[in-house]
Amino acid sequence: MISALPDDILLTILSLLTLKQAVATSILSSRWRYLWTSLHTLNFRYEEILHRNDDDTDNEWGCKIYEADYMERFMQVVNQVLRSHKAPKLHEFGIHYPLDASRGDLIDIWVAFAIAFKVSKLELNFSTNQVPIWVCSFKNYSFPLDFFDKTKRNEPYLVQLDRVFSVCAPPLNVDNGFECLRELILKSVDLTDEQFETILSSCTFLEFLHVLYSSRLVNVKHAVPHMKLKSLEMYRCFQLKKLEIFAPNLVSFKYLGPKINSSVKDAKQLVHACMRSNWETWEFSRTNSLGLPNMQRGDFVFGQFAAYLPQIEHLVMDASSFGRTKVLDNGPLLYNLRHLSLLLEMVASFVKVSPFLHRLELHFELYPLQDPELRRIAVSPHNYLKEVLVSGFSGNKLVVDLIMVVFDFAIELEKIEISTAYLDDDFLVRKSIEQLHGRMPAQAQLYILDDGL
Repeated sequence: MISALPDDILLTILSLLTLKQAVATSILSSRWRYLWTSLHTLNFRYEEILHRNDDDTDNEWGCKIYEADYMERFMQVVNQVLRSHKAPKLHEFGIHYPLDASRGDLIDIWVAFAIAFKVSKLELNFSTNQVPIWVCSFKNYSFPLDFFDKTKRNEPYLVQLDRVFSVCAPPLNVDNGFECLRELILKSVDLTDEQFETILSSCTFLEFLHVLYSSRLVNVKHAVPHMKLKSLEMYRCFQLKKLEIFAPNLVSFKYLGPKINSSVKDAKQLVHACMRSNWETWEFSRTNSLGLPNMQRGDFVFGQFAAYLPQIEHLVMDASSFGRTKVLDNGPLLYNLRHLSLLLEMVASFVKVSPFLHRLELHFELYPLQDPELRRIAVSPHNYLKEVLVSGFSGNKLVVDLIMVVFDFAIELEKIEISTAYLDDDFLVRKSIEQLHGRMPAQAQLYILDDGL
């Protein structure tokens, strides 16, 4: 019987359940009654804790989340579970509810509890993304960084601060020395330029930094080499004008936002790069395989990273930023490039200089320009290109012609995925896909990523 298994195995099983489900096992038998109190993972999600009526619309449910009864119920559940908790250490601790500074004292207690139990991953999600922002005026909760102050003999056990929404960062102190922190994800955290620099200065063992929707960043600069930073992601910081980072061991750099002057110094290990420009709010629902949304349009000057192109393995960019220039014609072959994701104009040039390319992603605007230059692509047979992904496909003739040209030179093509753009009339899309079926290499498989077709 399963109840005869050792506690460690049973706790592993419980960890696969939601917290509500894990607590519910206490009614099974005396063997299970208190087992859940030793869980190493505590994630409190309002969707799982609170009851939603079947007839509630999304707006009605969103409004209920702000009602005092629902909020009090959520906080009571958290407090009850924490009072019963017995595990000596926490691997994960998360709060997922749109709370603000009015509940700051209680949130402080929860954070202190997690730190006292040497939490490895701390997640505070106070986002209003799932509920209507107009029902409540937020005053942001300030994360108590002084809990980790070494001068108070409180060792920082935090390894990962994940998905922090709507949190105002107070002044940082380099002397805090977050030696255990490896991964920091800040979403909707209004960092200043100085605070961003101080994070890199104080978190000397930080390996991954993700910043999304930080509206106060303008001129970001970290001139001292950060020897541990391997991945930097900067998304939609719309006031940002300049970014200078010195990270000799940086492996991945991803950027989505306004055109900026960027400099990543001495990144000899850089193999994953994404540079996308966007001021549009509309985007396709699907994401590319590097996890970024396929945006409608953009024109970022990728030339600032030209020196790193020969070492890049995965590249996502707005190829349209090159226009009609001959950036790659006289450059070196990109022998390391295996995965390429770009927009239109530079397809031929990149394929020509990437002899070992395995995967090609093509992202089209909803209504592509009628550019006859896209038809005139001359590429020698490519022996390594196995997969092609097309997003934003609307059946436009120029796009169809371009894909057929890819069929001609990708002689070893095995798979093509097409994600269609939303259109009221999909007749043209269907007809164009039939044309592609007729021209596809015999060994290749076609997949349409749209349930309606």
